[in-house]
Amino acid sequence: MFKDYYKILGVSSSANNAEIKKAYREMSVKWHPDRNPGIDVTAIMQDINEAYAILKDTAKRSRYDEEYLRFRGTFDKEDKVQDDVNTEKKRQSQFKWTYEYDVQDENLKEDIKNAREYAKKLVKEFLKELKESSKVAVKGAATNAFNYTIGWVVAGIILTIIGSIIRTCN
Repeated sequence: MFKDYYKILGVSSSANNAEIKKAYREMSVKWHPDRNPGIDVTAIMQDINEAYAILKDTAKRSRYDEEYLRFRGTFDKEDKVQDDVNTEKKRQSQFKWTYEYDVQDENLKEDIKNAREYAKKLVKEFLKELKESSKVAVKGAATNAFNYTIGWVVAGIILTIIGSIIRTCN
């Protein structure tokens, strides 16, 4: 399996490091769980982090680019034929960046394996921290809501007592 890291980040293969970093940040914000409620973006976030882990490193990117040229030579023709036949199907597949293609460079295979593990770990830790901070926020909000409710109830009782005293004095 081969992933088109350039397609994942939405940059061209000639993008410089600053463009890649900018695209990584934009995609991370775009697919952040807070911006996509109700959608499991775990796999997308992992792909974004995996792509960045390879493309930000000069040596890894160089190995990836060599393989990418071989990959493009294989799939450009195939994609063109499928575009003609399955245009609608492809349009519906928003995240088509994984291909059945065997990586030939053993060092790159290891780079990709390590980048996947790193990305999974990074996203797992992020989601864990997000859940924990959400729990703290909910607990804080519940405590504040309870305190405000008690405050309003006490204020209501006091105002009722004052109102009763005023009526009895008149």
